Amino acid sequence: MRFFAVWVYLAWRDSLTKLAHSFKPLRRAQGKVVCWLLRHGNYRWFLWLGAIGRTLRLSNRGERRRAFVAEANKQCLLGDGSKLNYAKLSQRRRLLDLAATFGQNPQVKAQLDRCQQQLNAVVEPLHQAGHPVVLAPLHMVSDVLAGMVGGGVFPGQATVIVSVSAEAYQERARQIGGVNLSYCSIHDDSREIASNLTAAIMEAADHQRNIMIFPDITPDYTVNTNEAETAKLHCRLFDRPANLHSGVIRIARALSAQVVFYYLYYDKEIKIHIDPPMPARELKAKLPEVIETSITRHPEDWLLWHSHSLFFINA
Repeated sequence: MRFFAVWVYLAWRDSLTKLAHSFKPLRRAQGKVVCWLLRHGNYRWFLWLGAIGRTLRLSNRGERRRAFVAEANKQCLLGDGSKLNYAKLSQRRRLLDLAATFGQNPQVKAQLDRCQQQLNAVVEPLHQAGHPVVLAPLHMVSDVLAGMVGGGVFPGQATVIVSVSAEAYQERARQIGGVNLSYCSIHDDSREIASNLTAAIMEAADHQRNIMIFPDITPDYTVNTNEAETAKLHCRLFDRPANLHSGVIRIARALSAQVVFYYLYYDKEIKIHIDPPMPARELKAKLPEVIETSITRHPEDWLLWHSHSLFFINA
């Protein structure tokens, strides 16, 4: 009897797998149609369709759970009474990523070009003055779009320090096209990390590339790395003990670099906020303030609200 129950279960799973595979051609065709519409139409149409879907509660269970955590986290930290529409934030990020890469939407590309020009007006003079540059985008609107904007500024090449397998990001780089981004994962073998990062730092010191690192990454993403215990900056954030990842501080000190914090935000279109360049020696004191101020200013654009521990894991 027990064998029969197992057989029924396996047969059922096999049937579901075959059914899922049968829908793959339909999903591919759907993706091509969406990309065509994005290339030749207004991407805001899809934002409106997404709003209708959220009204009808068409989001999946996992997204609804993340939205619940995100709302609880926002109220815990900010307590301003305003609602966070995390489903809208997630859907908008996916749409803008698709529109900027496979969709090649002219409106989104024009908005990103304007952001890139504004960022370049800050970065290029630093290089001309002999200062290596570390770009420090925050997880706002889309990390992919933030990378595209940073990757296109002078000198036109950047290495991004990422927290997951770099291979996944290499695929994104292929999608983006025309932006010279390379990736160094902190989850790689320690010798490989050292080799890749050393080469990137040497080129950054010679003004051949920028180093890019997201300073607001939460400790959840780095807790299993070899450097987890030494990569934390103990500080106060939102008036409570917290931990920030200290990678941006260490890299900036190694280069004696100027750090340019920036983030994207959405106000009827994609816009950019850029902080004044900050020398490496000021980072330890100023980093918590930059992150807290940015999140408080644009909480509806920050992508990491769903992280359970935020910055307070083992604080």
